[in-house]
Amino acid sequence: MIVRIENLRKSFGSKPVLNGISLGVNEGDIYAIVGPNGAGKTTTLRCLYGDLSPEAGNVEVFGRTVTSKEKENMAVLTEDRLTFRRFKGEDHLRIWRMLYPRWNEKVFNSFAMHYNLPLGDRVNTYSMGMKTLLHLAMVVASGADLLILDEPTQNLDPVIRQEVMNVLRDYAIQENKTVIISSHEVFDLEEIAHSFAVILEGKVLYNDTIDGAKEKHRVISRESRHSPGEVISTLGNETLVKTSEEVGRYPTFKEVVLAYLQSKKAFSPFGSKLTL
Repeated sequence: MIVRIENLRKSFGSKPVLNGISLGVNEGDIYAIVGPNGAGKTTTLRCLYGDLSPEAGNVEVFGRTVTSKEKENMAVLTEDRLTFRRFKGEDHLRIWRMLYPRWNEKVFNSFAMHYNLPLGDRVNTYSMGMKTLLHLAMVVASGADLLILDEPTQNLDPVIRQEVMNVLRDYAIQENKTVIISSHEVFDLEEIAHSFAVILEGKVLYNDTIDGAKEKHRVISRESRHSPGEVISTLGNETLVKTSEEVGRYPTFKEVVLAYLQSKKAFSPFGSKLTL
């Protein structure tokens, strides 16, 4: 297992943000961390790559606690796309080349040419979409074994979003790398992710492979009198249930995610659920 997070807890001042996060990511996986803004996704990633120290719990990458040695094999796209104020794109490029011994100049140049990256301009003059593309180019060209990406399609138009997700999928499959993506954009993830965790209020509500989640759940009519199993939540005129019975229809990934998020709208600190 490339990443192991166990019972992670983190607060900012008196405000708890992570409340016992646990998840694991296997080698070669594209792992999606899904949830609304403020759910704890970014804080989880920051603890993972060593930007924050958790108050409790354990984080391991490549079987070890994160140190500078592990960071050589990790490339990170932060949510705020941090840049040095006076640096040009080419200045950032020089730093990334030095940081990553397996840097792939051909891959970076392909990005730069395809998206016409203005490397001679100061990055603080870029649009947010262009900043995202510059960082993505450097992350993918790094050759790192683990990519950690926070909202990688933010501020990108639909065509470019699809291109970017295809590139990340190819990076994982063709290069046998591991990719962790944090996002609230379910549509961006369904076609490329293998495993996922749904996070809300600093807790993991559900985690599984996407195929496994679809097989373990069914969508049935709300008027159904059959009692197939555990009710997760209603979806309009239908209900998502967790069951092994051959009833109703298989859900989409979006329906699984939304149902688990909606299941927590009614406050229940003990995690109780309804059954039909």
